[in-house]
Amino acid sequence: MIVTQTLLQQPLFKKGVILNFRDNEVEIRYLDQGCSIAIPPEYYEETNQLFKLLQIGGLSLKELAQACPELQEDIPDLLMDFERRGFLIETQSKIESHGVSGQQFYRELYRFLEYLKAQLPPSLFSQKMADGTITKEQLIGYALESYHVTHLCPMLLAPSLANYESATTQKILRDFYVSELHHDRLIENSLSSVGIKPEQLKKMQPLPMTFAVCSSLGVFAYQHPLTFKAALLLFEQDDKMFHELFKQQCHAKELPTEFYKPMLLHAGINEEGEHEDITRLLLAEISYVSPQEQLTVKKNMAILMESMVKRTHEILDYYGNSDNEIPRCFG
Repeated sequence: MIVTQTLLQQPLFKKGVILNFRDNEVEIRYLDQGCSIAIPPEYYEETNQLFKLLQIGGLSLKELAQACPELQEDIPDLLMDFERRGFLIETQSKIESHGVSGQQFYRELYRFLEYLKAQLPPSLFSQKMADGTITKEQLIGYALESYHVTHLCPMLLAPSLANYESATTQKILRDFYVSELHHDRLIENSLSSVGIKPEQLKKMQPLPMTFAVCSSLGVFAYQHPLTFKAALLLFEQDDKMFHELFKQQCHAKELPTEFYKPMLLHAGINEEGEHEDITRLLLAEISYVSPQEQLTVKKNMAILMESMVKRTHEILDYYGNSDNEIPRCFG
C-alpha cells in the first residue's frame, strides 16, 4: 500500500517552472531538471487547463478534479510526481502564518508518522515471525542487510558534521556519530556464528532498497539537514516486540545464541543511549520551521517510510528464495 500522496493543499508551480507545449506533449523545466509528458489529443485541452490552474494556484485537489474531469484519476499521480521533482509549492497566501518552532514541529511530525504507520499494513516480517513461517535464511538475511546499515552509518552521518549549526547541535551530532562507530562489528560477530566470514562481507552488496534507504540518509545529511534530523527518528526507534520475536524464532530455527545476542545487544545500546530521542533534541534547537520546510520534511519522511517497507519485503523475497546467493557476494 502506498501512503505517499501530495501534501500540498493548494499546489502552485514554483516561479521559474517553464512549460513548453507541443503537438502531442508538454515539456516541463525547472532549473537543471525537467521532464516531458505525452498528451493524447483528446486530453490536450484539459491538460493545458490543468497546468494553467497550477500556474495560478489557490485550488484544492478536489477543485482541480472538478475543473478537469477527464483527468481527475490522473491528477493525484501527476501532482505527486511534480512535488517529488520540486516543481510545486503551496499557495503562499494560505500558509503564511503557520510556521512553528522546532519543538512544536517535532510533536506534529511524530503524530504525522504515527498516522502514516496506521495507513500501512502490519509488518510482514513481524507477522511471519509471529506465526512461525519465517525461514532461517530470512533471519540471516535480516542480519546481513542490517550489517550494511551499521557499516555505512558513520559515512552517512559524516556530512551532517560539516553543516553550520549551533554549538549544542554540533555536540549532539558529534556524540551521536561517535556512539554509532563500530556497531558493524557486533553484526559481524552475529554473521560469523553462521559461517559468513569477514572477507565475504567485504564483497557483499546490499539489496537495492537497503542501498536506497542508506543513500537517502546520506543525501539528507548533505543537502537537507532538517530532514536528516527528522529521519533519525525512523532509524533509531526501538521495537521491543520485534526483537523478542526475533529471539524466539532464532531459537525455533536452531540458530546459535551467538547469532542473535549481538543483534539484541546492538538494539540495547541504541536504547540505553536514548537514540530514539535524538530527533527531539535536535529539533528543539531550531527556533522556526517554515510551512514549506514542514511540507518538504513530511514528504521526504513519507517516501523514506515507504522505502523501509519495500526493503522489508525485498529481504523476505530475496532471502526466502533458495535459488538466490547468500550472502550476496560479487567480485
